[in-house]
Amino acid sequence: MKRDIKTILFFSIAAAVMVVIIGFTGVKNSGKPVNDVLVKIQDQNGDYFTDQMEIISLMNAGSTDYVLGQSIEHLDLKMLEQRVESNPFVKEAQIYRDIKGNLIVKVEQARPIARIFNPNGPDQYIDEDGRLLPVNAKHTARVPIIETERGFSWERSLTETDYGNDILALLNYIEKDKFWSAQIAQVVIEKDGQLKLLPQVTKQEIIFGMPDDLDSKFKKLMVFYKEILPNKGWNTYELVNVKFENQIVCE
Repeated sequence: MKRDIKTILFFSIAAAVMVVIIGFTGVKNSGKPVNDVLVKIQDQNGDYFTDQMEIISLMNAGSTDYVLGQSIEHLDLKMLEQRVESNPFVKEAQIYRDIKGNLIVKVEQARPIARIFNPNGPDQYIDEDGRLLPVNAKHTARVPIIETERGFSWERSLTETDYGNDILALLNYIEKDKFWSAQIAQVVIEKDGQLKLLPQVTKQEIIFGMPDDLDSKFKKLMVFYKEILPNKGWNTYELVNVKFENQIVCE
């Protein structure tokens, strides 16, 4: 019994000492100046829409509030994350310190899945969450082009309208499939909201209809590519229509 009590006392005292040491180390480290800023940008399929210099400039508020050399305890890490996330191509930023006095900045980039062609103004990217992003001088993403024959009221995201959500679902469907992401080069939105897809390799226009019933329509389209074209000839048809239920119309 006495041995059990001694064992409990030993571990209790050891735990208390560890808490004191950790607390002392935390206080000591919090008073250290920032030694360096280490930026880690997540690679999105080789696409880099920002870089270390731009991230550090955002943290420094454009050279008006330098981070390097400041005491870590005086830094508002949440505010620094918000500064970095003001870049539209930064989806999320996480900033924390390490035991060496460095600030670690982890950046997750937005991932464009399409580009809206705008003949009357600047083009815009659409990311996987539906957000509208500006084109970027640092990098050009190889994604399908969207050409629209009708105007839309999207200000910041496709998710602002039901139709926009349907378009986003289509774009994500294409992007997540290796075959379709390589094959579909352009999406044309006609005035009535129906879609026409233009392929990268073959010459046939694809009449898709409204952006709905995606699984069924792409299955029919796969039948066209895997079974009909190899048997009938790759240049036999100029158009394939998959918008009607249980039908593949080739012309």
